[in-house]
Amino acid sequence: MKRKFQKSLLALLSVSIFLFSACKKDEAPKEDYAAIKKGWVTGTWKQKDITLGVSTSVKVGSTKIPLNAGSSMLDDPTINYLLEQMAGANPFGFTRNNVYTFAADGTYAVEGANDYSIAFSLPVAGKSGKWDTEVYSSVLALFPSTDTRDPHWINNITATTLNLAISINLPGLGDVPMNLLLEKQ
Repeated sequence: MKRKFQKSLLALLSVSIFLFSACKKDEAPKEDYAAIKKGWVTGTWKQKDITLGVSTSVKVGSTKIPLNAGSSMLDDPTINYLLEQMAGANPFGFTRNNVYTFAADGTYAVEGANDYSIAFSLPVAGKSGKWDTEVYSSVLALFPSTDTRDPHWINNITATTLNLAISINLPGLGDVPMNLLLEKQ
């Protein structure tokens, strides 16, 4: 019995020595993900597409035409047909070559073919202003003036792609949720 007690005591003593004398591990540095995302937003982006944000249907006469989330506002034949019937042309076509620049100094600029190209991509933001990220860099906030804030959820971002939630008002339909898809230049 005494021998068993000595072995147990020796084992306990050995374990406690190892526990209290073990080296402290260096912790990995904590990355500032908000700063990383803001760094990803900074730069020049070319518009790749604008897609429908939700599935819906549009009634034309007595027929309901389904529109699926993710459908291109630029290239989907059904959407093109509907917009041509409503407006005479697809107004999103003007946005095809838009370029968005988010400078490191917190300013932004939107370059497009004409006023329609901005009105059908970032209508509140206009051609220029200041920008910042908010809510743990989940929101891209655009400030075209000191008293105007135009927030957009960042649906997805990588070093080369940016997917922003936007809302465009279409006469007769109201505000339509869409996705502005950008590719870094």
